[in-house]
Amino acid sequence: MIRYKPGRVKVIIMDVDGVLTDGTISFGNFNDDYRGFNARDGLGLKVWGKAGYHSAVITAKSSRAVKRRCRELGIDLLYQGVEDKLRVFNKALLRLKVTPEEVCYIGDDLPDLPVLRAAGMAVTVPEAPEELRNVADYTTVSAGGRGAVRETVEFILRAQEKWESLIKVYTG
Repeated sequence: MIRYKPGRVKVIIMDVDGVLTDGTISFGNFNDDYRGFNARDGLGLKVWGKAGYHSAVITAKSSRAVKRRCRELGIDLLYQGVEDKLRVFNKALLRLKVTPEEVCYIGDDLPDLPVLRAAGMAVTVPEAPEELRNVADYTTVSAGGRGAVRETVEFILRAQEKWESLIKVYTG
């Protein structure tokens, strides 16, 4: 039985490492950290915003690179250095004025499990632990940092019959 309703989703909230990135973190000489972000995920989030929807990031680490990427993509809320993701998830719901049923959460590892259980639509990536794949409504074909967010955006917008009109600027 399918519990999620992609037609009700108005907000995507996601983790960073293993979702927006492949999970690799490199360190520079001056306490800088480096992450690689997928351009297809970025375009997917821009299309999501053009649909009039909101997005947020909840991540355990703090990073200037993540802050910059979120700003570039127009992500509405960024919560970094978070230990209790479920508490912050509930805070984000209040700020965005949505119910859990209107939220898709994308996570890839055990700290995301409580939020996946709370969200109306739970999405994970193929390399996630079995515990996450067992509770997820949808496991992407694309790996984390390799188009998983774009795939999720497209899946939801197609279910809402909005994808084609939103990409007309590209398809003519």
